[in-house]
Amino acid sequence: MRRALLLAAVALAGCQPGLTDDGEIAALDEAYFRCRVQPILTKSCGTFTCHGAGDRFFTIFGRNRLRISQSEADRASFMTAEERQHNFQAALAMVDLDDPRASLLLLKPLEADVGGYFHQGAHEPFGGGDVFASEDDRDYQTILTWIEGATEDPTCVEPGSDR
Repeated sequence: MRRALLLAAVALAGCQPGLTDDGEIAALDEAYFRCRVQPILTKSCGTFTCHGAGDRFFTIFGRNRLRISQSEADRASFMTAEERQHNFQAALAMVDLDDPRASLLLLKPLEADVGGYFHQGAHEPFGGGDVFASEDDRDYQTILTWIEGATEDPTCVEPGSDR
């Protein structure tokens, strides 16, 4: 019975409005994510003590961070297409297209005193707190702009990438 309910839930997930056949949210630009948002996530969220840990629900791959390959020799290599796609899909799962400012990608790392959710923050062991102190934060605004539909030249080159 439990397995049948799980299979039914998985089947229904494919019927969500706004998703393509690949399960991607069609309205968000991959190039903008790759060249502007992903560097923010790698810098602010992808540390080994936070979302650069493979046991987290929301994980981010990055150069000199968590990698698909467990080889130390591969850690500093350029990110693979598979890693970039994983990061894109992980971020999409945290987005609310109907109300961009309600997206977990923005609210979870936002200081609770200004409307965000509790987030221990990657910087906590170092006296930190949340990633964004306010909605005026430059990186917060970059991510919001992407969720609101900003696009980038598809030929843009992600910082620190070979492509």
